[in-house]
Amino acid sequence: MTIAQPSETERRFVLKPKQRAFVESSAQYSFYVGGIGAGKTYAGAVRSIIFALAHDGSLGLIGAPTYTMLRDITQRTFFSLLPRAAIRSYNRNDQHLVLANGSEILFRSMDQPDRSRGINIAWFWLDEAPLCGYYAWQILKGRLRQQGYPTAGWATGTPHGKDGYWRDFEGKPQPGHRLFRASTLENASNLPPGYVESLGYTGAFYEQEVLGLFTAFEGLVYTFESDPNAPASHVRATPEGKRFTQVVGGVDWGYTNPAVALVFGLDGDERAWQLAEFYQRRASLEEDVIPAIIQFTRDYGVTDWYCGPDEPEHIDQLNRALDGAMLDSRARPADNRIVAGIQTVSSVLALRGDGTRGLYVDPSCVNTIAEYGSYQYATKEADQRNADEKPLKQNDHALDATRYALHTALTRLHTGAVAYASAHSITDPAAHMIARAAEKQPDAFHPDDDDASRQHQADLARMLRRLQRGGDFGFTPRE
Repeated sequence: MTIAQPSETERRFVLKPKQRAFVESSAQYSFYVGGIGAGKTYAGAVRSIIFALAHDGSLGLIGAPTYTMLRDITQRTFFSLLPRAAIRSYNRNDQHLVLANGSEILFRSMDQPDRSRGINIAWFWLDEAPLCGYYAWQILKGRLRQQGYPTAGWATGTPHGKDGYWRDFEGKPQPGHRLFRASTLENASNLPPGYVESLGYTGAFYEQEVLGLFTAFEGLVYTFESDPNAPASHVRATPEGKRFTQVVGGVDWGYTNPAVALVFGLDGDERAWQLAEFYQRRASLEEDVIPAIIQFTRDYGVTDWYCGPDEPEHIDQLNRALDGAMLDSRARPADNRIVAGIQTVSSVLALRGDGTRGLYVDPSCVNTIAEYGSYQYATKEADQRNADEKPLKQNDHALDATRYALHTALTRLHTGAVAYASAHSITDPAAHMIARAAEKQPDAFHPDDDDASRQHQADLARMLRRLQRGGDFGFTPRE
């Protein structure tokens, strides 16, 4: 397919048959659903570009579940396809794009859909729409009222259970709604060799993540209310000014499968609030995962990171990065008892006597919320399941990180455990850190510089606090 641009150049979009059918659809509401890597975002971006360029002066909105996903996935694809000649201006702070023909596009995170009320648009595109939530789709449908233009809304994404999207597009199709489906296998030519096989997905999870089918998962591990409008929902934004007695993190290492880092605040009632998530496939440890953890540590004051114990070298590397950033935080191997950990998480998810939950998840943590709806046992019926049965090892990355963080932190809290003993080869950790800090920041140790002296004293105070907690610098013991 080729379209003419304002610069009288041509841009050729290479589309597979199902992508082309979706892009050219005349239905007012369209959903291109498919497995991971099925070219969904590409198709959504192409349709957005064509619509905006075909309707001079129109206003459209492109949304994604979180700002990080919007920036790293949706916008990256969109701007790679949009010719520079088609751009008049782009305000990064306002996330406002003006095209050469006068059309405008707003880029918005859907973690709080109500913020999009009040605008009048001609079109919208929701990328990874099921993670945005059905409520976001409903809100934006009500914004399609820009006068003088045809209106349309389209969505792309991998399904997550039989939700409102399933009902409107497949279960009980609504007028003006059309579904397009493509599996991961259909886009194999654009994926690494052996990609699907390397995922190791089976059963209902394979049907969802590879075939792009709406699947009702049975035998779920946790009872989780994901509807943010339900009275006893687990999805709730952290109240402004909320104070915590401790902030901890959980890390599940991965590369082909997602690498995950989660942040939890524990309040005085031993209630946990999930504050943030990093969730990324094929993430580099040095370039993606560790920098994200360092930033979370700074932003939220995380004191302890409980990590999957299967990668002790990663834990050591993270601790070196935390020390290098002069952060008073440690990475530790988590308590990896699966059955006991599931019991701990189940107990905090349960409804309390006062009608509140012991665990709330921020709406921005969309991947964690999605996993609660598909993490399952092989044995579907609870009364036929052995007490020691473990869940299927798939779609568990955020929930493993949750178990690492909450089970380890709460167990230590209840047992009054002190910091783990360290058998790292460094014999004098305080002296080592001072020497390293002086080497990396020599100006911070100049005796005649008051600002530098204060920095020096702050660094020493952090080191002292670590030593007072048992001399543990969080390194994984060596044999």
